[in-house]
Amino acid sequence: MKYFKKEQLIEEIKSLTRLIELKSNDDSTVIISEHGGRPLGFFPSIKEYSLLWINPNIRQLIEAGDIPLGGDRYWISPERSFFYENPFNFEGWSCPKGIDPANFKVLNSSNDSCIVESDLSFIDNTSRKNYKGLLTRQFSIIQEPIQTGLQNIAIEIIDKCIIHAELGKMNGWSLAQIITGGPDNPGTVLIPTRKNPKPLAYFNEIPSDRLHVGENYISFKIDASEVHKVAIKPEDINFQRSAKIAYLLKIPDSENYGLLIKLSEDVPQNQSQTLDEAKNQSITQRGSIQSYNDKSPDEPPFSFGEIELHFIPFSTDGKVLKSIAKHQLIGYIGTIDEMLQIIEKYLGIVNPIIF
Repeated sequence: MKYFKKEQLIEEIKSLTRLIELKSNDDSTVIISEHGGRPLGFFPSIKEYSLLWINPNIRQLIEAGDIPLGGDRYWISPERSFFYENPFNFEGWSCPKGIDPANFKVLNSSNDSCIVESDLSFIDNTSRKNYKGLLTRQFSIIQEPIQTGLQNIAIEIIDKCIIHAELGKMNGWSLAQIITGGPDNPGTVLIPTRKNPKPLAYFNEIPSDRLHVGENYISFKIDASEVHKVAIKPEDINFQRSAKIAYLLKIPDSENYGLLIKLSEDVPQNQSQTLDEAKNQSITQRGSIQSYNDKSPDEPPFSFGEIELHFIPFSTDGKVLKSIAKHQLIGYIGTIDEMLQIIEKYLGIVNPIIF
């Protein structure tokens, strides 16, 4: 498996796309890629690999204008309507290039912030309606929301999206692709919940050795060896905590552990606000916090998982649909004991089951 450190990433694609480096300090940095308009490299320490997954063939993908690049991307849900050619049977999945990688340009940047923008275009394959719009993404270095004294990098992401239509049901959708060491070194997704949650198996039934349901959280294995997606419905979300999902991993080729945390107050609070439907047709409810474990036909080069947030639906504003969603992405590096302390502070989970 190929992972990227900061200088390796820059050297790989600097001739193909503009890269913006946002620094917290000399050892903590985020690399923003103009192509794809996203945080691509996420380095709480530049001595370690990026905690965000980066496609090992990223150079060729940028040249071809293809996906998946990796990083932290913005999509639009429901997936069934916009990503399946035959949405009624969940057949013919493909990512609309008018959403990802789109055609981003850097509007302005500084040492600690950057704004990118792109036109969007996509089709609702249920109604066959064409949509066009504009997405502006602002990335800013921030202080860690809870002071820990540990090595970290923290950014706030504000996604502003306008769709040129008066009617339409859709959610903004944040997907961070994450690295895994595979079956021999899996990572663990942790989602804080209300008491006695009932997670949803969005694609197919999830074996018990891949999903643990605790009293106030769930843990989910990321090892890129089987395709599964778990989702938490709004009724099970712990809205008393800004931290909605986290990912813990022993970093490959290192003694250190990495921890990624996504925080947001803009996730749906009920079923009517949650539009993404489960591919598993036995599931009638919908989940707005999700995690995906991949299995690539070309594994192990494509070993990744995802931590995902759906945002509250677009609202009507005059003759357009509009969404403004804010979330924070925090990354930490340290020992397992230090990471468990941070998990308790942010997520309120004590002694979680770790895969």
